[in-house]
Amino acid sequence: MFHRVIEDIAKELNIKCFFLSKDWVIQLTKGNKTKFIVGYKFDVNTHGVGLVLDDKYAFYDVLNNANIPVCKYNIFYSHNNKNKYAKGCNSYKDIFKIFKLYNNDAVVKVNNGSLGTGVYHVKNKLELVRHLKRMFKKNFSISICPYYDIVNEYRVIILNNKIKLIYKKIRPIVYGNGVDTIKELLVKFNPYYFKDKKLSNKVLLKDKEYIYDWRFNLSKGSICSIKIDNSLKKKLSNLALSVVDVVGISFASVDIIELKNNKLLVLEANSGVTIDKAINFIDDGYNVAKKIYKEAIMEMFK
Repeated sequence: MFHRVIEDIAKELNIKCFFLSKDWVIQLTKGNKTKFIVGYKFDVNTHGVGLVLDDKYAFYDVLNNANIPVCKYNIFYSHNNKNKYAKGCNSYKDIFKIFKLYNNDAVVKVNNGSLGTGVYHVKNKLELVRHLKRMFKKNFSISICPYYDIVNEYRVIILNNKIKLIYKKIRPIVYGNGVDTIKELLVKFNPYYFKDKKLSNKVLLKDKEYIYDWRFNLSKGSICSIKIDNSLKKKLSNLALSVVDVVGISFASVDIIELKNNKLLVLEANSGVTIDKAINFIDDGYNVAKKIYKEAIMEMFK
């Protein structure tokens, strides 16, 4: 979908469009000006802003420094990293100290990861060590945050200090009716994700809960809805715009979690703005995404 919508926009705006580097890079040229979209990252934010957004710990530190309510993150490096900046956060001893502080209930993430990849909920040291060994083989740094009992998670897409879209993410959780199998229930929940998945054909007992994934990522089977109470939408907008203010964001999405006590915390932000999975659950979703991306491209060529 993404490449098709960009191609449609380019035609409408009389922009030459080239898909390069195995479609990873989109080159857009109009007159003597050339701009790029790399992955889902538009040539709108400054390079520095993009780097802050893509680094979970850096983003947390910037927001925490500005007293914006944000999920706590701690950064850790491999024990092989002997640089001065890594002192105190480059050993298992350092990690265990934080893990204990979080009551042996934490989330470990690749520090610059996305799409819910490299994210693990850990509850004991053995599990923690197993994930750390695997993660440090391929990653420069990892981050650890306390496990938050999240009621809802929201995504706010912002362009030029204006809210363009807010949606609620709904985790892939189904309840049995005593007739349908787990696979059938999940396919009904999200056919776009589950129709080709290998899933259990066991009938789920009436009212029994089945949690496919604890994460809220649309890339992991969640769905979304734009039906959000107006008063909550205003709070989400204000919090997201305060992030924009502090970081200097031009185009990005901000993820916000809601806890049981109704408290809102910024979870993270994304310099790559993905709407392609969300459009499946939004009325006229293709045109909603197209309008947002078109404005971003027009901004690139100002």
